Amino acid sequence: MNDFSAFADLMKEFIEFFDTLIPIEQDKLNATVKNRVSLVDDLMHKEQAAVMRLRGLEQKREAEQKRLGLEGCTFRQILTKIPDTDVEVLKPLFDRMDQQVRTIRSLSKNIQDAIEVNLRVIELNLAGDPAGKATYSAKGQKEEKGTPRHFSSRSV
Repeated sequence: MNDFSAFADLMKEFIEFFDTLIPIEQDKLNATVKNRVSLVDDLMHKEQAAVMRLRGLEQKREAEQKRLGLEGCTFRQILTKIPDTDVEVLKPLFDRMDQQVRTIRSLSKNIQDAIEVNLRVIELNLAGDPAGKATYSAKGQKEEKGTPRHFSSRSV
């Protein structure tokens, strides 16, 4: 019979880790949206330190799963292979971690989208097309502001 208390403690460490990482990612998103590059840079350094800690936790998890004879198993698979008393302890921890990972993924996607928008604005400015000059009609056609678009226009 395996003792899953050390594994449960490790899952709690993961949860605490994500509890500290999520606010960093939220701050990074806010800084990205506000185009505060130096703050984004500082937050990326914090994020890099967190990634190093995550690697250490992952190594511990892999070693613990190997000790338990569950090497290579997903959390869902683990729940099907352990006694019900341990499932009662681990399932809420796995569920909490799953929610946190989904939050991190969502924040990361939003950060990526915001960075892409900022880069597009920079590209437009570098090309001499200040952001906001080009717009789109209701039909999805690109229209240039300031270009006359009515019957009296002499441009062809």
